[in-house]
Amino acid sequence: MRAALLTGYGAPLALETVPRPMPKADEVLVKIEASGVCFTDVHIWRGDHAAPDPLPLIMGHEGVGRVVALGAEGGRLKIGDRVGIGYVFGACGHCKECLTGGENYCGEFDATGFNVSGCFAEYVCMRHEWANLIPEGIAPTEAAPLMCAGAAAYASFRKTAVQPGETLAIFGLGGLGQYAVQIAKLSGVRVIAVDINAEKLLTAKALGADETVIADVQAGASIQALGGADGCVNFAPVAATWPLMLAACNPRAKIVLTGVPADQMTFYAHEVIERGLQVIGSSASNRQEMTEVLALAAGGKIKGVINQRPFDAINEALSDLINGTVEGRSVLTFE
Repeated sequence: MRAALLTGYGAPLALETVPRPMPKADEVLVKIEASGVCFTDVHIWRGDHAAPDPLPLIMGHEGVGRVVALGAEGGRLKIGDRVGIGYVFGACGHCKECLTGGENYCGEFDATGFNVSGCFAEYVCMRHEWANLIPEGIAPTEAAPLMCAGAAAYASFRKTAVQPGETLAIFGLGGLGQYAVQIAKLSGVRVIAVDINAEKLLTAKALGADETVIADVQAGASIQALGGADGCVNFAPVAATWPLMLAACNPRAKIVLTGVPADQMTFYAHEVIERGLQVIGSSASNRQEMTEVLALAAGGKIKGVINQRPFDAINEALSDLINGTVEGRSVLTFE
């Protein structure tokens, strides 16, 4: 099969022919139709999150394709099923986190495209109990970014606990932010979209954002002038949003951090204590959240802004993501 190999951190991925994997007893083999490109892939590519095993590595964790072979255990899947592959390859299944809907925080979970080979290839193996059946009515290119970006946006929104009529400030209007705008509006929430890019703010407005704010040093004051935020969620992979969110928050607001800045984020304790703020981390999603976001997409309630590219253009897709020139989500096709 053809695959894009990470052979050195920061080096272009090498498009090579490698052996097709064979599914283990609890796995299935999936022929990939579409694969999203995520900023987590950038972190891995740069070595910010160095892979636990020696390179080369096949990255990618937003895959959609058809089951073409079953492992010995079979499971609930059959040949021809269209499934989605997300960031969590598998977890222990018996710890407190796994048993209470937090399998994405299990201390023993393995990540697709990090601990095991991922979706930047024509075929990938996945554990059958972690397969996400793709509902009818969603094209592979639409479904692929839901496996991480859409589901992560959904999980992050839920952690803000904002109620209908309250205000949510969404920082970073790339693919995750665009999904979050739509999800929040479905819940009756007033949305303030915040980004440094005026074009992305126009897109957010078209997707339903009530207000837009440029992410400059006055952003916090601008949001306060609009009534303040009862919750903030950050999808921007920069630390510069941190003081803006602190300034934007109303008392007892929740700040949810999803984007992963390289820089340290600092604050004075009184900034959080005196207003009763809560800061919550959110990584990936659990399987139920993924099922729910797929149902929203199947019903036409949310839709991604998709930048479709052939698999051969994977290095250009990564470069555009790093440079911030991508509108929405880049999705590689294998046709």
